[in-house]
Amino acid sequence: MLGLAGRGNMAVVYTGYDPFHNRDVAIKLCDPRNAQSATYNDKLTRKLFFNEAHTAEKLDHPNILKILDAGEQDDRLYIVMEYVDGSETLPALCDYATPPTSRRVAEIIYACAVGLDYAHRNGVVHRDIKPTNILFAPDGSLKIGDFGIAQRANAESTQVSGVLGTPHFMSPEQIRGDDVNGQTDLYSLGVLMYRLLSGRLPFTGDNIPSLLYSVCHKDPPKLSKLCPDLPQDLIQVVECAMHKDLEKRYRVGRELAAIFFDLHKPDVATPADTRFELVRNLRFFTEFTDAELWDVMHHCHWETHEAGKDIVKEDTLDMSLFVIVSGTASVTHGGRVVARLKRGDCFGELGYAGKAKRSVAMAATSDVTVMRMNAAAIDQTSTECQLRFHKHTGDFADRLLDAT
Repeated sequence: MLGLAGRGNMAVVYTGYDPFHNRDVAIKLCDPRNAQSATYNDKLTRKLFFNEAHTAEKLDHPNILKILDAGEQDDRLYIVMEYVDGSETLPALCDYATPPTSRRVAEIIYACAVGLDYAHRNGVVHRDIKPTNILFAPDGSLKIGDFGIAQRANAESTQVSGVLGTPHFMSPEQIRGDDVNGQTDLYSLGVLMYRLLSGRLPFTGDNIPSLLYSVCHKDPPKLSKLCPDLPQDLIQVVECAMHKDLEKRYRVGRELAAIFFDLHKPDVATPADTRFELVRNLRFFTEFTDAELWDVMHHCHWETHEAGKDIVKEDTLDMSLFVIVSGTASVTHGGRVVARLKRGDCFGELGYAGKAKRSVAMAATSDVTVMRMNAAAIDQTSTECQLRFHKHTGDFADRLLDAT
């Protein structure tokens, strides 16, 4: 053990070191006999603890805290997790004295929506989205943690059931004990948006029953009155995410991701859903799922180049990968054209894979739009995305080597 990282109702988190993989880790320890909260008995504590381990270990996404190991030793339960140096939980940003900017809120909600969309597509509903379960690092990255009460589709073991969660962030259907799906997480994400933007929770009560009644039957104070400077479009997003009627609430995380992509990347003029449609059927991305493609779009930059302009020069150190969205380009080696690229082709795979100086150059032969991704950005995508990148860049690299 290297030191104390945090303390919760049921567990203490320490920092540690994994000599086998040469990395720091976070170790969550729990003794069910000494759980601080009297509402948890030994059996339930154990179930919550291992539900988190069994659920999160199946998820591999940059916006979900990775579970590395779990077990029990000397009657103490433990979970080994990835360690995020310098990270904090989200309550620090929920302090109204220092409200986050709209751009920061957009970054938070976008990252949460992408991570939740991935979890939902893999049959996992978190059921406890709240500020203390969201970790953010100094570099701005964000991870969702604590899958203790998560619900898994087709799980082999008995799962945690009943009305569990954090009352202020629970959806009406969760309070009623109805069957829930990913929309309940999106409701909680709506409450989080409300809290970040207004500095207050949408529902309060003198006691738990009155609070739960308000969540199920009352409307929250209007954001337009609490925050008159907020854009009406943003207010409508929060209202839609928190709608009590499931038919009128967002259905999947990528719907929210599409909306907040524009706020997160304000320098790009084309709307996110339009960009998504432009690249959805590109040859390079045909095997990518929608969630993976949104993940890619989150980490890429769009560029436009006029006909005749250089995009990449020969003999330069550049580890970027380009995918042609529209227009055409040529690849040259020693002044000789060795390949002509069109919509859906990629370029830069040799520099990206080999991390060496460019032996070829690329220039626009018409007005061209490209998606540009560097190696570091690709490393931030999910493992599935990275594997698809390696496969497709390998295919294009073979073609280019044959040409040169």
